[in-house]
Amino acid sequence: MTDDHIYFRWLAENRQIRASARAIIIDKSTDRFLVENNHGAQDQYLNFIGGGVELGESLESCLEREIREETNAKVIRMDYLFVVENFITFKGDITHGLEHYFEVELDREEVKSDTDGIDFKWFSSDDLADVDLRPHVVRDHIVKRTYQSVRHLISNDNVA
Repeated sequence: MTDDHIYFRWLAENRQIRASARAIIIDKSTDRFLVENNHGAQDQYLNFIGGGVELGESLESCLEREIREETNAKVIRMDYLFVVENFITFKGDITHGLEHYFEVELDREEVKSDTDGIDFKWFSSDDLADVDLRPHVVRDHIVKRTYQSVRHLISNDNVA
């Protein structure tokens, strides 16, 4: 069983709600978005850079930490956008996460991974429609260019 499977099982069994912070990273000059590819259990889909909030940590601090731990880049600007209630079905059990999304600008365009098993890819907003980027509801609002006007989204993506 992978670490992700153990974690999702623990969330479901303990009926915990997970809080996380996620980055919508944009290169506005080229209309491209940076996403993360985790090799291994999550290799079949892409996700937004970020991770779980630790006890005593603000959402902004969490996101800065995650970007610092996983990349060679630094955050130079972040603006809060919206929250996604993420109901994930994992092996028949439902987990519940509150993912807080920020529009983020980095100090560089050439972003490299500082973590084994993770790499990053730039996609134009038009190309995102054909990518399995989760949660799909966030991807779809980026493609429709409505992500800056929403405040609360609900996602029901499944994990194998």
